[in-house]
Amino acid sequence: MMENVQHTWKQTTAELYKAVLIFTLAGVAVSVFAFILSITATVDVVAALNSGDRLIGRGYGVWNILSVVATVAVLYGFIRGLGRFAHEVKPADAPLIANIRTATLLMLVAAVVACLPVIGFAGGILNVIGWIMLLIAYSNLKNSATFPVQARAGARRLFIAMVLDVVGWCLGWIPFVGPVVKLILALAAFWLVISGWKAIAQSEAPGVGWE
Repeated sequence: MMENVQHTWKQTTAELYKAVLIFTLAGVAVSVFAFILSITATVDVVAALNSGDRLIGRGYGVWNILSVVATVAVLYGFIRGLGRFAHEVKPADAPLIANIRTATLLMLVAAVVACLPVIGFAGGILNVIGWIMLLIAYSNLKNSATFPVQARAGARRLFIAMVLDVVGWCLGWIPFVGPVVKLILALAAFWLVISGWKAIAQSEAPGVGWE
């Protein structure tokens, strides 16, 4: 019985870790390509102005659509995994996993809404609500007596990563040094997210070898 529980736990947490890894790396790729496309767009603008042509978007809109589709696909898999994960933790922790699932779903909806005209601002509001829900859930999980010890350490890293994200966002508005500080904190948060979910994936199932 315990072997089945451990196998199911390892399988589910490994799937969650892979989804997070793909999503996080995809985010880095999007940032890199966005930077390259911004340079390309600048060159196109200069060339168009010099030739007298009208400015027409070339590829950036398509790339935005593809990045949103990829984000939705990965997050959908992550959300499904969290649904299973909520049934594998102790009853006291199940609502916290459910909150992470709900918060991720809100962020998924926010990514889609943000692309819509007129109501795009609503995406930002949904994103903030999701962020707060995640912060509270990770804060509680890192202190949960019924969550596996190594998984608690992972939740602690995820909590710190979210704090670094908001600190980086705030400091990013400071002229000159702000963007540099934001980048450093973003890299730290990136490592914490990856290592945090990896710690959860490597932990023992509740009641197996840690109580």
